[in-house]
Amino acid sequence: MTKPILCIGTYAENPYHIEKIGRNVYCIEELCYCLVHNAFLIDEECFVQDLFDWIEKECSLVRLSDELRSMEAKRCSLAALVGTLLDYVGYNTRKEIDKTEEILRENAGMDIYRKKLARADFLMNSGRYNMAFREYEFLLANMPEMDRNMRADIEHNEGVMYARLFLFDKAKDMFMRAYEDSGSKESYIQYLMAVRMELPDKEYVSYIADNEEAYEASLEIEKRLKEAEELYGASGDNITMRALSVYKAEGNMHEYYAQVGEMTEKLKEDYRGLVKET
Repeated sequence: MTKPILCIGTYAENPYHIEKIGRNVYCIEELCYCLVHNAFLIDEECFVQDLFDWIEKECSLVRLSDELRSMEAKRCSLAALVGTLLDYVGYNTRKEIDKTEEILRENAGMDIYRKKLARADFLMNSGRYNMAFREYEFLLANMPEMDRNMRADIEHNEGVMYARLFLFDKAKDMFMRAYEDSGSKESYIQYLMAVRMELPDKEYVSYIADNEEAYEASLEIEKRLKEAEELYGASGDNITMRALSVYKAEGNMHEYYAQVGEMTEKLKEDYRGLVKET
């Protein structure tokens, strides 16, 4: 059993929207949670007078809001501001607070483009693709003196996100652009994988036969697909699907629909998380 947490302040009637994270928060503890778990996304634009006013009026934390205003007027660092808030509320562990301050201090030494790149990578790895796409596209359009390898890394990551969204036509285009910019073997393999997922088997085989460069890469793809199939065979998702088949075949419809309901709710929850980012 975990240690109970004593909450402070009041529950807000009006939420505060954290633009950089794409989330609404309704109490100071929710704010602390978002700051710690999205430290790579936080910058000076997040700690503005609107936030201090919300803490004072909606959360009834006058002392905290006054202290933050005073620190902001003295141009204290973002790490100091966030650390003060987290310490005051006491929701997070010491380890979490120290780690958050460390991330913010490291980010402070980056230029705007490096910050956006770190933020985009964090968003992609968190599965928040809409926000990641916006950051990557900004960099591709605006970052001065971007070398070909960095451009290729961004194009490759966009290809990964398109593939995860089953948009294989767009994925293959991005992987090919990454390959042309960097000559990366991995980008070419991912390009060919997207082609394989997009085309019917017969057309894919014809494509490989007509493209000498693709043949060697296709062998690596088939190897990876076999490994993925074996991993899926032992995965929880596959076990669940097999259980559903057994329930249905045996006429155990109560268990069948209960399991389907749980899976559907999980998919809905994941979808809601994505929609909040837009």
